[in-house]
Amino acid sequence: MRIRRSFSDDFKKQVVESIVSGSATQAEIAREYKISPVIINRWKKDYKSGKFFENVSSNDMAKLELRVRELERLLGKLTLENEMLKRARDLNTKEKKEDLSIVTSRDWEQSQRGAK
Repeated sequence: MRIRRSFSDDFKKQVVESIVSGSATQAEIAREYKISPVIINRWKKDYKSGKFFENVSSNDMAKLELRVRELERLLGKLTLENEMLKRARDLNTKEKKEDLSIVTSRDWEQSQRGAK
């Protein structure tokens, strides 16, 4: 006969958050703790429905919501910076390609006059 194990909501929440954050895969967690992937899927559903947050006070929820807004703002800022860096890289690449263009004799003569 097998003894039925029970896990605390905090443990379940920790397991799901580690999977959602990408720090561990579901298979790794299942092997490490010898938990069925089916049970982990159930925990993920419970997590998405908010079951593990039922005992969280409104003050804690307000802090979490502020943190989410702060992280969303930071994500937006980083996304904009990333786009600007990509554009700068593309401009730099374009300029380098233009510098590598073929020089004709007329271009050469114009460059020599400008160099004097």
